[in-house]
Amino acid sequence: MTELPEDLSQALDETSARSGWDAYSEELKQDALDWIETAKTTTARSKRIDDVARHAGKGLPPSALQ
Repeated sequence: MTELPEDLSQALDETSARSGWDAYSEELKQDALDWIETAKTTTARSKRIDDVARHAGKGLPPSALQ
């Protein structure tokens, strides 16, 4: 498994969404990480991280991967 970027790890912890992330399949985790890493700006990256954390907390895949 790929190590989580620090900013994503922090967002998951701050939103209590770590268990939702952990429940994702390895494929979904990799797709979410790829989506975050391909953001062209820091603003876009932050929005994607927020999206992943928010959806993981609800047990849902990120909006771009639904």
